[in-house]
Parts: sequence; structure tokens; C-alpha cells
Amino acid sequence: MARSNKVTSFVIIFNTAAITVILHPYDLIHSKAFFSSYIVYLGGHSHGPDPSPSDLVTATNSHYDLLASVLGSYEKAEEAIVYSYNKHINGFAAMLEEEEASEIAKKRNAVSVFLSEEHKLHTTRSWEFLGLEKDGIIPPDSAWKKARFGENTIIANIDSGILPIIKSAAGRLIGD
Repeated sequence: MARSNKVTSFVIIFNTAAITVILHPYDLIHSKAFFSSYIVYLGGHSHGPDPSPSDLVTATNSHYDLLASVLGSYEKAEEAIVYSYNKHINGFAAMLEEEEASEIAKKRNAVSVFLSEEHKLHTTRSWEFLGLEKDGIIPPDSAWKKARFGENTIIANIDSGILPIIKSAAGRLIGD
């Protein structure tokens, strides 16, 4: 299916109860594709642990090149890529159709391609245990504030293997 070069026009209306996205009627009628966020993992980088700025640009360009080979143009690849992992891991996140993700997965240098999913934590008190909140309020010296509320932070792995003897995993409040 051809990817449209036309930019989708939309308006976001903020309300305390909800956020509403209103799409232009043309976009609703003529949109045939369903895009989802996919993570494409390409293995390690050739540049090593201390990349130069040009190494980072080269890695990002290689992501555009790979995606362009599936989408048909570099410009479409630039539109689709949401984030390029170009320093520690080699890969990118992109808005793709399922068929496009399948095509990328067939490429020789693609280690894995998977749908990006949201996962909910299985605990009710982690924020207090970690000192990020106290009674639902963020203290002035909280790590949340020091870390700008996780801005530009990627969590690559969450190990949910827990022992009930650990204070934060006792689960006394689960289900409340």
C-alpha cells in the first residue's frame, strides 16, 4: 500500500476530563492504512562504546536507508521513524503498517522487529519505596524533579521477578 506524503491535519482540544483529537474529514475518509509503533533492533554498532558525532549520524542514516528500502524513499523513512537508537543499541522506532514491519524483519541485518507495547507495573507502592513520592505528593528533593520527570529516558528492561520478603514487593496494597 502506498504511503501518503500528505501531512495529517489535526487539532487537539485539552479538557480536564479528556483529550480529544479531531482529524480532518479528508484524512478519515482517505486513510486506508493502520500504523503502529514498531521497534526494529539491528544488533550492535560498529562504532564501539565511544562514538564520535559523525558515527551517530552514520548510524541514524543507516536506519533511514534500511527503512527507505522498504517504504520506497528516504523521505518516507524520515516521516516514519520516531526515534533512532544510535549510541548504545542499534535500532529505531517507527510508525509502520504490519506488512512493512514484516518486510523489515526479512532483512539480513534485522535482528528483531516487534510491536511497541505499554506495560503496567505490578506494584502499588514503588514510587514511595523509591522516594519519588510521599503520600501522593512529589517532595522538592525527589529524584523525579532532579531527573526532570524522566524526560529523554528509555527503560530497556524491567525485571518483574520479585520475592515477597522484599519490602517493596510485599503486595499488601495490591488490589486496593
